[in-house]
Amino acid sequence: MILSFAHRFIFVRGRKVAGTSLEIALSTICGPDDIIPPMIAVDERRRQDMNGRCGNYSDFPAFEAAYRTLVRETPFEQLHRLAPPASRYSAHMSLAAIIRERGGALDGFRVVVAQRCPYARVLSALNMVNAFDAYRRGGEMRDDVATLPALFDRALARGTLHALRNIDLYRDPDGARTATVIRYEQLQAGLDGFLDEIGYAGRITVPHAKKGLMANELDPAALLRPDQIAVIGTLFADEFETFGYPRL
Repeated sequence: MILSFAHRFIFVRGRKVAGTSLEIALSTICGPDDIIPPMIAVDERRRQDMNGRCGNYSDFPAFEAAYRTLVRETPFEQLHRLAPPASRYSAHMSLAAIIRERGGALDGFRVVVAQRCPYARVLSALNMVNAFDAYRRGGEMRDDVATLPALFDRALARGTLHALRNIDLYRDPDGARTATVIRYEQLQAGLDGFLDEIGYAGRITVPHAKKGLMANELDPAALLRPDQIAVIGTLFADEFETFGYPRL
């Protein structure tokens, strides 16, 4: 997430919608007082390489500066050893929680979010289960697709599939959802449009963080069982309807 006073916007970072990539891009235009929580070190290094940074997420500026220095000076192959410092603002914090934590009026701030077809989002999340550690160490985040049905059953039993319901993150304290939506399928165009909305004259190329299976190019019906496809249709029914993604 990002709370930008310089450009008066709130970025609410959903799960498996290129949120890391968008946050890295948007952080490059943030001002010195903007609130930008830390990422895992490999992503924080990518952000620094684009002249972005984390900051103002805790009550300890010295600790924040120390983490930025560690990320910058640690050899790339050792970055996985660094743990992000504690933050008052979590990466996937809901809009309502951001407003409560800030404790002040945020009237006039634009809210920007990202969205992606639920089928692709689920496939991407399942792929990440076994492949995330390799990514943290600088490798590819790509698992064997044959494992996806078993991973789906495990995630459903544990309730972790429900955490992918991003629409719940995007509501304000009154339950309303009024945000600029950047679609994963048109990521760069969506970011360009939002920068126009906030009056930013430059252009930022969206990086491709956490590159994995490229789930949008896969056929979910060929990888998951019919009952699992049906579960996705039920669990994300309001997102299919709200954002206009077709159901299988």
